[in-house]
Amino acid sequence: MSVFYDGLAGLDEIHDALLEHNLPTRQHYQLLQIADSTIHHDVLNVILIELPVDIHEHFLIHFHARPNDPTHLSFIKQYSPDIEEKIAAAATVTRAKILEEIKNLT
Repeated sequence: MSVFYDGLAGLDEIHDALLEHNLPTRQHYQLLQIADSTIHHDVLNVILIELPVDIHEHFLIHFHARPNDPTHLSFIKQYSPDIEEKIAAAATVTRAKILEEIKNLT
């Protein structure tokens, strides 16, 4: 699923790290899906922390209906002007943890 913050959260590095392990295709994509889901949850957490609680439902309804709509970013920026940096930072931390785990695959 494509979401509006994909450009800030990127999975390319994780995909490349998984390729180094020559995993079966199915396992590779299952692990990539887990990584994507983990990053998604962390990014969504950052977004919800930045939005006022009374806006959460509104945002989540619109996000669920149109996850890749770039206007979501503009909406969030009304409440958190530096949300792009916060999303990127959260994704970077999570990605680093995932990459560390991938290094330990046997």
